[in-house]
Amino acid sequence: MNVIILGTAGSGKSLLTSEFGKFLAAEGYSVRYINLDPGCTFIPYQCDFDVRSRFTLESIMQTERLGPNGALLRAMDKLGRVRIPNFNADFTLIDTPGQLEAFAFHKSGPKIARRFSKVTGVFLIDATIGLKDMPAAYLYSLAVKYRLGIDMVTVLNKVDLLTEVYAEKIKRFLANPSSHKLSLKKIGVLADIYVPLSEMLERVVPAQRIPLVSAKTEAGFMELLSLLYEVKCVCGDLT
Repeated sequence: MNVIILGTAGSGKSLLTSEFGKFLAAEGYSVRYINLDPGCTFIPYQCDFDVRSRFTLESIMQTERLGPNGALLRAMDKLGRVRIPNFNADFTLIDTPGQLEAFAFHKSGPKIARRFSKVTGVFLIDATIGLKDMPAAYLYSLAVKYRLGIDMVTVLNKVDLLTEVYAEKIKRFLANPSSHKLSLKKIGVLADIYVPLSEMLERVVPAQRIPLVSAKTEAGFMELLSLLYEVKCVCGDLT
């Protein structure tokens, strides 16, 4: 199975790639690693394919005299033309650029995703962002899933930074997003948007359970592994 690790900057993609890979290896699976982030300076795992062997953001900035944003877009153009190997392993974990929007919404993103067979995305949401921002983060994950056109599992990462009480509150929210709208002060346009958004998510979220995981402590890794298998199940039941 090819697993594309996605998420916003700082959500813990590289650490989860590393630690989930170790977990899979300890469970007896063969694991390969692919790094598609040309801008990172350090990765906590041993790559089987590293795009930085072809080009880096720094090299593009220097040779083409581009700023960081221009170099990132040029890197996505180059990435779309790079031959990325398909490894014969139980799991190939694919780490993506920190700037998610450049990967997911550039023309190269869907093109790269289609190159892999049996591909599933794992979208990380930083659990510390708080309940009030959870609907927007989850909506972003749905947009990325639609854009890339792949099956995707959404997880909340960094639960080790939450108290048990707050983690339980997040679980209740994910089970019933619209229930939280009653705790908001209905002032202004944003409150008017939040209510229908929460009601919409209530219809979407129950179709797939969202595990609370920690790339640091390996909490929730077994449930994530189960979901990766279930997402390809013909029954289609991820609840």
